[in-house]
Amino acid sequence: MNNQSTFKTYRTLLGIVMAFAILDHTRLFFHYWNTNPADLDHTTWPLFFTRFISHYFAPAVFFITGMELFHIMGKKTKTQNVWYLFSLGSALILIEIFINNFLYTFDIYYRTIGVFIIGSLGLCMFCMAGFQYCSRTFILVISLSIIAGHHLLDSIQFEGHSMKAVLWYLLHQQKYIPLGQNMYIINYTILPWLGIILSGYFFGFYYKPESSAVIRKKILLYSGWISICLFFLLRSINDYGESNPWKIEVSTAKTILSFFNLTKYPASLDYLAITLGPILLFLAYAENWKNPIADFFSMLGKFPLFTYLFSTFLIHFTAMAWLVVDGKPFQMMVITPDSYSDKSPLLNYGHSLAAVYLLSGVFILICYFMTKKINFFRFDFLNKAKSHKTIKRS
Repeated sequence: MNNQSTFKTYRTLLGIVMAFAILDHTRLFFHYWNTNPADLDHTTWPLFFTRFISHYFAPAVFFITGMELFHIMGKKTKTQNVWYLFSLGSALILIEIFINNFLYTFDIYYRTIGVFIIGSLGLCMFCMAGFQYCSRTFILVISLSIIAGHHLLDSIQFEGHSMKAVLWYLLHQQKYIPLGQNMYIINYTILPWLGIILSGYFFGFYYKPESSAVIRKKILLYSGWISICLFFLLRSINDYGESNPWKIEVSTAKTILSFFNLTKYPASLDYLAITLGPILLFLAYAENWKNPIADFFSMLGKFPLFTYLFSTFLIHFTAMAWLVVDGKPFQMMVITPDSYSDKSPLLNYGHSLAAVYLLSGVFILICYFMTKKINFFRFDFLNKAKSHKTIKRS
């Protein structure tokens, strides 16, 4: 498998899960604010499903990041990798704090600061600077140990905002920290996401140009099916692997929803098993996927950081503009600590799920054309640069 084909498979997967993320963010800003799709007493099948498919976004991003790090770091010295990873990690954390948080809140006073997927990726980059010195076997063992064993730490719970407590929140405990007029949110903890990056780093070996496509597909298929079977086994036992046990509800439909109602913050073993399994199967079957649908999602996933940030801005800005059209103050869509309380003016404001799906389709198309434009200008710039170098040499 050549590098171009490898990158297209990565991008196609990223494009698909990016579309899921755009749908979920559209739900967040256009459906009823702070509604919980996992609240079985008030949710519906379509609402639950809309949230559930977005669960594939984060595992795919962390896993592919690990695979790409394997290839990038393999071309540099250990010392160069340390500088690269610390620079990249610092940049991602700054983007999270100053750009992503603003696009999410539109609050110029930054009263709500969160560690979400971008910030967590940045923190994991720091850890990878040390793991590069370990063997692949050790990395696999650590990865599986983190993914399977992080629940053993669930009983350790901190309160307050001491340095020790904050470090623990960043490591393994989701937390909302109200502090004066501000709110600090930690959703994506280092554990277990570091385990996902490490597993992606391990799998990156099988995507080397000289690797066997047959062996790679077998490993992906076996790993994917084992992961899915592990989910159904653990969920059936209903003990270890998920802090939110399922139960028999008043109807079969609600019982099924309860079975698939999984914890994302921090991500449970069951959550990771049922998301990573299909991701691995997709990578196995989509290796030579060539059709207009693959081309569409490959383009959508070509510049994932840009698309993620741009789509957040686009969705939030459109939601704010929609408020004005509805004759309501746009300030309602400025997210502050009050937005998470019963004081939020958005509590009883929202639109149907059908409108959410329609709007998300529009947002996905806009992001697709934006990435297509960026790709065109990028290649045009590179071609001009190459042409200039050729003329200069001659």
